[in-house]
Amino acid sequence: MEWIISAVVVLMAALLKGMTGFGFALLAVPLLSLIFPIQSLIPAMTIFNLITSVYILTKIKLKIKAKYFLPMLLASLIGIPIGVYVLTYFPEKMLELAAGISIFSISMVFLLGGNHLAPEKRREKPIVFAGFLSGLLTSSMSIGGPPIALAMNRKGYSKESFRKIFALISVINAAISSILYVVKGIFVAFSVKFAIVLLPVIIVGSKIGNVMATRIDQLLFRKVILYLNMSLGLFIIIRTIVGH
Repeated sequence: MEWIISAVVVLMAALLKGMTGFGFALLAVPLLSLIFPIQSLIPAMTIFNLITSVYILTKIKLKIKAKYFLPMLLASLIGIPIGVYVLTYFPEKMLELAAGISIFSISMVFLLGGNHLAPEKRREKPIVFAGFLSGLLTSSMSIGGPPIALAMNRKGYSKESFRKIFALISVINAAISSILYVVKGIFVAFSVKFAIVLLPVIIVGSKIGNVMATRIDQLLFRKVILYLNMSLGLFIIIRTIVGH
């Protein structure tokens, strides 16, 4: 039953990622953390994020100037080792509470107007802090997408630019995080088995999501997902506090 539930959750998360370019772990982590330990789950989520991002990257032929992604990418590389340290040494309950608070807060920010454009004079400034936060959250909780998604939305990036830049940064961050997981001994047998078994589901979901990207009202779909995530984030917070 756990594997069936996991397959359904991963399929939905891959659909979301294929459609919007982000949100895989934002949907998958709160649901799957109800079943599996988060410290074993995060490395598997990172592998999934790497696979879905590579697929999206191969499907978007748009060329992007370095000035639009390089500052946030370099900043994210600073945050990654800090996140790996957090995942390695922080207690399980603290990670769960941090994940719940992050998921709840990020979802609320999106729902309350995170998509509004920034003032004209701020749109030309490079994205730095959101990149750093993304790297930290990617390696510690596999939910590094929302900070840079918010930043790019506020700067008015086009949908294809958004998806291409997001996929590019996700590939690099996930690859580096995975290498550091191996170095620190964080990858466990469960993480590898989980990723291998559900790999076909990831591929199918990503392909369907990529096709659906032009056929479904993405704004409505994302709102439903965000409301779901906000509820799940709140549930994780309550469960973790009560569990203490």
